[in-house]
Amino acid sequence: MAGTILLVDDDRFFREFATDMLSRRGYRVVAAADAQQALKETALTRFELVLTDVMMPGLDGFELTARLRERDPDQEVILISARPDVKGSEMALRAGAADCLTKPIEEADLFLAVDRALQRVALRSERAQLRDENLEFARYQNLHRRCLEFLAYPDLEGLQERVIADLAAVCDAQSAALWVVDDRNELVLRAYRGLLDRQFLVEKMRPDGALAVRLREAAPWLSREERSPVLYVPLVAAGELMGLAQLSDPLGGEFQPEHVRQARIIGDFAAVGVKNGRRMMALQRLGLRDRETAAYNLSYFTDYASKEIYKARRYGRTFSLLTFSIDNLPLVRVRLGAADAKKAVRGIIRALSRIIRDSDVIAKASDQEFYLLLPETDFFGALMFVRRAVSALREEPDVQEVESKLPLALVGGASTFPKDGEDFDELVHRCRRRMDERRASLQRRLLLDGLPFWDEVELLLGSPTSPKLPSDDRAEPSRRGKVSDVLFDELQSEIARELMRDPGSRGLLYVGGPEIRADLPIASGLESAPPELSSRIYLLGRRVDMESHPALTPVFLEGDERVARHEFLFWLSEHASYALIQRRGKGATWGFHSSDTAVVDGLITKLQSEYDLQPY
Repeated sequence: MAGTILLVDDDRFFREFATDMLSRRGYRVVAAADAQQALKETALTRFELVLTDVMMPGLDGFELTARLRERDPDQEVILISARPDVKGSEMALRAGAADCLTKPIEEADLFLAVDRALQRVALRSERAQLRDENLEFARYQNLHRRCLEFLAYPDLEGLQERVIADLAAVCDAQSAALWVVDDRNELVLRAYRGLLDRQFLVEKMRPDGALAVRLREAAPWLSREERSPVLYVPLVAAGELMGLAQLSDPLGGEFQPEHVRQARIIGDFAAVGVKNGRRMMALQRLGLRDRETAAYNLSYFTDYASKEIYKARRYGRTFSLLTFSIDNLPLVRVRLGAADAKKAVRGIIRALSRIIRDSDVIAKASDQEFYLLLPETDFFGALMFVRRAVSALREEPDVQEVESKLPLALVGGASTFPKDGEDFDELVHRCRRRMDERRASLQRRLLLDGLPFWDEVELLLGSPTSPKLPSDDRAEPSRRGKVSDVLFDELQSEIARELMRDPGSRGLLYVGGPEIRADLPIASGLESAPPELSSRIYLLGRRVDMESHPALTPVFLEGDERVARHEFLFWLSEHASYALIQRRGKGATWGFHSSDTAVVDGLITKLQSEYDLQPY
């Protein structure tokens, strides 16, 4: 049995004699003249066996044995002494020596003691190897058990949480985040945990450029961001990208190769789990649709909404709930028949289905009422969706056919989590209140939907001899009559201040008049507007020399006398809606102003159509 032996003896003759004897037996022998040299050798090399003399200058054999056993409790040591009383002595046993030989040493006794010691070393090594292999097997068995659970996880949202929890656990990461590919092929943040600050996590990212190259390799990679190691784990199933996980803040300060190997295994199984979860969700949706309209039933919708509420609370997100009602559907059924009533409902659902995303859900609440849930959509986004929905409905052939016989009284309302409520019932209640506001709106009472922009402007402005506008206590206030000469400028200044206070708030502002001037209050008020200003602001009028403004978009309308005779301001945002139209005369300024959201939205829609302006 070959082995590495350290021979320690201050007697040169004995060192050479014993070294020669052991070398002929196939052992590799290193000789040391004293204990200090022996300690230096053991610091550099691990020896299976140490043969040491007892009586040496400086540290004796007992002290050397004790030092060696402090470093390695399993170190095999054989003591050699010229004194026969050393063998089996209390000092030898206490020092931890495995055997004691007396000089002069018989060759057979030496080889027997050495072989026994090396056999013990070999047995300990095999036992340690088996222990490590068993631990490794148990670790991988646990890892594969985790992975197999991904393939049968019943809930996609829960699976996303489980994936980052397991990745963080096996990689000893204190922080983790997961992006999942959506229907637009964008990676969207779906889950995160640990020490991460939500505001520094990218909400969406496109898998292109250098990131696309990394993702195509389908293998985890390490990066260092601000001196901290980050491990990225792509989730790829059969060549299809399903998501990307990010792990950071490792407990040990660095990610080890073993972490990378285990992360890849989990990532591969997680990708298949996400893919299966999507298929399962699609199958569930197929079985939960109304047969006539293909909209989901209310039980599925409320369950989906409860999960969306949980996610919004957990991750500080927002979503919007929309309700649509065909108020005169019973009248359509009586006058035109059940077939046309069903055709109108199917047409409306078909039009809405064309403009929603895969993550959006339409449900049938009753014969004439429908719910829509729009994840990751704020209130302004919900208002813009309603506008797109109205446009889509007008282009739907079945709806056009029914409306050619009897116009449909379609009304919608929107609410947003958590702005309008933090549970499903509160959000529905807020939607119904806004539907009632729309029903009582001046827009519906004056039948303004069918009028062109400037015809509606003239109707709303009227004249001193025009009859008063119809009033309703439930309606948003709308007034016409004499207005202050400075109201137009003051409104611009106030809106500018509001935009500067909250530059991230989304909104749409149109300011129109005879000329686009540099001294308009909105221009001076936004002179130092930050680049992250989210609202869009348009100035309409005749071209006048004016330097470009980073926050304003000019729209030059040359030769349109209607614009030259009027000044108007239309403001629609998540928090406010306002419209002002005025004509300046010799005696006083005559105007119309309103905070009726339906009127403001209608005016903006028609203005965009009149001058072919791009919708938000």
